[in-house]
Amino acid sequence: MLAALCFRHPLRSSKAAAASLCLLAACAALSAPAAAAPRYAAMAIDANTGAVLHNQAGDEPRYPASLTKMMTLYMTFELIELGRLSYTSTIKMTQEGADAAPSKLEIKPGTEITVLDAIKALVTKSANDVAVALAQHIAGSEANFASLMTRKARTIGMTGTTFKNASGLPAPEQVTTARDMLTLAMHLRDDFPRHYELFSTRVFNYGGDSYRNHNGLLTRYRGTDGIKTGYTRLSGFNLVASVNRDGKRVVAAVFGGRTARVRDNMMEQLLNKSLAKASTQVTRKPSLVAHAPQPLRARRSAPPPVATAAVRPPAPPPAATQAPAPPSSVATVPEASAGAGPAITMAKVRRVLMSSDAKRQSGTASADTLPRFVPAVDTLRKEPAATTPAPGQPPSTLQAQAEALGGPADPQPKPITTSANAEPQAEARAEPTAKPKAPQASREPRGGFEIQIGAFSDSAEAERNMASARQRAGGLLNSYSAVAVPAQKGSGQVYRARFKGFDASAAASACGQLKKLQIDCFVIKAE
Repeated sequence: MLAALCFRHPLRSSKAAAASLCLLAACAALSAPAAAAPRYAAMAIDANTGAVLHNQAGDEPRYPASLTKMMTLYMTFELIELGRLSYTSTIKMTQEGADAAPSKLEIKPGTEITVLDAIKALVTKSANDVAVALAQHIAGSEANFASLMTRKARTIGMTGTTFKNASGLPAPEQVTTARDMLTLAMHLRDDFPRHYELFSTRVFNYGGDSYRNHNGLLTRYRGTDGIKTGYTRLSGFNLVASVNRDGKRVVAAVFGGRTARVRDNMMEQLLNKSLAKASTQVTRKPSLVAHAPQPLRARRSAPPPVATAAVRPPAPPPAATQAPAPPSSVATVPEASAGAGPAITMAKVRRVLMSSDAKRQSGTASADTLPRFVPAVDTLRKEPAATTPAPGQPPSTLQAQAEALGGPADPQPKPITTSANAEPQAEARAEPTAKPKAPQASREPRGGFEIQIGAFSDSAEAERNMASARQRAGGLLNSYSAVAVPAQKGSGQVYRARFKGFDASAAASACGQLKKLQIDCFVIKAE
């Protein structure tokens, strides 16, 4: 209708011509598609090959909203695979969780919910109260959990993402990119195929109520198998969707829709175009990054102070913004730039996961394996933020990005450009100021003692547990190398997970601190 008004009256004078030109410009601006909005972004990737099929502002910072819960679920799935949580484990609703803003299940503080129901509540209802309670159960506090989320994001190649909470509720420094969310979506399916199926849950029944999945494409677009929606006033309507159709698999992200219906329509158009170009040949190799992180050697220089969160949206970015660059060769681990310690040395990795019952029957589980997960670890320490990598071009395919490991633990987020009439971020709450830890002097691992944290049935499992221990221990193990030592046990073989390079006193002290973090260990002399 606005376009029609623009062309209703002919030009009769120069003054009228000028007025009409202004009117035409205004009409053009008002009739522009939603894709022109600053918060809009879209990207699609061929999951069979890793090729980028569509990219519009896919590397520009955006607010993730409830897409954040994809990483919350990733962390939960990982603990289930490590045996520290199970579907039948229970978590208690906390007061902080109950106080969270909707959408939520409205669970009263002290009420218990199973992990499986919590997962389904996040997938379908996008329950913020459950996300907060789950984060506190795992890490002791939501701030600790958000720090772990950001570190995990770096490990799997999400170079433009910073998490500040587990729910996606407004936080000025909580930002991501469409590319990063597709990276996370791919890892969720690659690393946890059994748990990934929960993203296709259409209806969740709890407490006598039924909650339909917010992802409407599950019922209206053939081949959709997940994964997550998100919305805040500043982010607009977001969606990451995965489609498996006729041998083709496409994963796509849309940010900044004006309504849920507009967002879904834009996603369907994007998927239609992308499926037409997608391949049925599977050439992309699923990455083991999630289960086999290789921390890089820490810098000797003192880390920069941790940034304090503001309660107002960030300022607009410079005109030209470039995404961080991955290493030039995707087949190699980048040189020391930032991270949490030396690379793990291990035997040939076989991706084998054994249940606790299977381990007992095979006789491979020993008394020195890691203990069951203990929630609310208040002594968990945060690593100071590291410097950001040098700017450059993003990888051309998701496979290239997935193989670019490492990166800073908590980089400064890019500011997000919002439209001039963007609504104020009323829900944003001030984040507690994190006091930077005093940097510890770098220690060279020269000693003849080692710390063993467990013996496991295969090298991949040993490596996962070493990476988890290093992560939970903050900077305690950063200067020591990790090794999976093969050893015969009866007719089978086990892998002993050890950190080496300690002197006697340092080993005893470090093991004592690990035990305080509920990480079982003992000190041995190097063989």
